[in-house]
Amino acid sequence: MNPPSSWADAVERRAHADADGEVIRRVGGPATSAGLLLENAVDMASSLATLIGAGDVVATACPSGPTAATLTTAISWLGAIELPIPTTLDPRVAARLMTAAGCVLVVASPDRLIVEPHSVDLSEAAGIPVVTVAGHRDGFAALSDRTGPRPARRRTSRDDPAAIMVTSGTTGRPKGALLCNGVGLGQSARVRRAMQYDSSDVLLNVFPWQHVNARHAAFLPAVESGARLVVDDFSARRFWRTARDESVTAFNFMGAVCAILLRGNESEDDRAHSISRAYGGPAPEWMCHRVTRRFGVQLRQAYASTELGDVATTGRLVKPGAAGQIVADYRVRVTGEDGSVLGDGLTGSLEVLPRRSDATFTEYVGDPESTRRAWRDGWFVTGDRGRLVDGWLHYEGRCADTIRRRGLTIDAEHVERVASVHPDVAHAAAVGVPSELTEDEVLLAVVPHVGRTIRPGELLRHCARELPRHAVPRYITVEKHLPTSAGTKLDRRALRDRGLPAAAWDAEDPHHDQE
Repeated sequence: MNPPSSWADAVERRAHADADGEVIRRVGGPATSAGLLLENAVDMASSLATLIGAGDVVATACPSGPTAATLTTAISWLGAIELPIPTTLDPRVAARLMTAAGCVLVVASPDRLIVEPHSVDLSEAAGIPVVTVAGHRDGFAALSDRTGPRPARRRTSRDDPAAIMVTSGTTGRPKGALLCNGVGLGQSARVRRAMQYDSSDVLLNVFPWQHVNARHAAFLPAVESGARLVVDDFSARRFWRTARDESVTAFNFMGAVCAILLRGNESEDDRAHSISRAYGGPAPEWMCHRVTRRFGVQLRQAYASTELGDVATTGRLVKPGAAGQIVADYRVRVTGEDGSVLGDGLTGSLEVLPRRSDATFTEYVGDPESTRRAWRDGWFVTGDRGRLVDGWLHYEGRCADTIRRRGLTIDAEHVERVASVHPDVAHAAAVGVPSELTEDEVLLAVVPHVGRTIRPGELLRHCARELPRHAVPRYITVEKHLPTSAGTKLDRRALRDRGLPAAAWDAEDPHHDQE
């Protein structure tokens, strides 16, 4: 049998093969079978079809769970394109992306509208109607109130557009990557092969629906393997209890998730669960060994990006600390600063060549310059550093001026621009310093205007008002001057190489004066 051609096709196949089998549930909520998911999705598609058509862009704001899965399936059923809006996205960026994409409708859960009232303002300013899903809110029409004939599934190919996923791409500035059906389905297939999922598996995912981790590396693999997916917000306190209660056999992770779990007190219940393996990254070698030794869980790392999906995966053969072996759909090379290809074991810039047209994003919507800069002679420039050793990829962090925190990329220049608006700041530099949770924390180094005094707590609050939560600096240092190269250009590398000064102000230190 040929592989599915779209998200909706995959769900329909699962429903026909196992209509009564549970496919997704949110912790504490009811189970949703594959048959019920499909039925609800087609019902929702009949309502959506009164407002949109094939190829239209629909912005969505909905927490992970059965409703989100139903909405995505309904949009796919009609051949429309989904633009999931992350909760942390700056409202101005959301407006820019919705406008660039030609968005015609916003579908949101009432809880997202309550906590993000700006989404309503954005839609009204752009003349985009808003409807609610999974509930009502005064002043808004509910999608379920609209009725229409039950539509047949739109026949689409793996090369047809499916979603615009918000990503920082090769720089930290958020962009909308247009993905065809094949990108998500291809990642799903690679995850299933690496993790060896089957109908006996129960997967746990704690990431937002607006991230490919939940969609392409959890939901679709569960659908296509016959497994069931349990979703929840991350909580270290209830993580293992949920794993036991739901009979979880595998979960998706970032390094920060494992680091937080390892911080908990050891107990006799550390292995009182059914989990044997976990998918994700990054995880240094020490973390892999500690997680396996303490929890009995094997970390199977992957190297992936929103634009491509999994480029390297780890199957039954595990090399702790490595990000996996290069998969058949891509070629990977490591280049030096002059663009030359480096040999085995040497660290440089990671570049990826897709071998299939449906294994890569199409464009950054409304941003042709960023799209052009993302490619070099047909190779996608990831913005990451790494090395190849005997076919294994080793991730070494982000390149020059970007910072990676909690799985999200931060544009150093954007942090600096925000900090420089503060009246006491003359110059600012933002760099990443190693985090105890893996990846980076943001260090902001600032120079005051002559005669001015910078209060770190006040500067932090200023940044928090203007930056997404993950980009707000944790550390602040006040400097007499910032290092420059060639006398004029800010030298962030010198600041990174210096590391974290012992006297740096730490926003997470309860003893620090917040003023």
